[in-house]
Amino acid sequence: MHFVENVADIIANIKTMESYLVSDVPEEVEFAQELVKKGRSMVIYRVNGHNHFAPARFIGFKKNSRAAYSENENRETRDNGPILQTLLGKPFTHAAIEKEFDEYANTFKGHTLKSKRKYWRVRGEDNKYFELMTTAAEETAEV
Repeated sequence: MHFVENVADIIANIKTMESYLVSDVPEEVEFAQELVKKGRSMVIYRVNGHNHFAPARFIGFKKNSRAAYSENENRETRDNGPILQTLLGKPFTHAAIEKEFDEYANTFKGHTLKSKRKYWRVRGEDNKYFELMTTAAEETAEV
């Protein structure tokens, strides 16, 4: 798999992740929720005014999908942190964001990895925080 090359690639993966989270296919929902709950490096974006979190290990690879991720997981993992830092800036940690992440992840089944996380915030072309204003299914259908 190749690393994302620009913010548009990141946004495409965010839309894919959101489509899994609201999917009618239980395996897609479980896949996305497990990735979020186990993530140590997270990308923050907004959906209808609320922060959502997606794992960098999914977001950082171009045109990622459940199948592509599963195939790549069996290979040697490559750190996509440097490319995300190039595209999104230096990652940060913050107690309030960590609390928000915990609240978000705790809406999913299962246990959240107890680990310190680092975060990147996605900004759109207008340099404002990236936000999906419709359901993920509608956004994904437009891609």
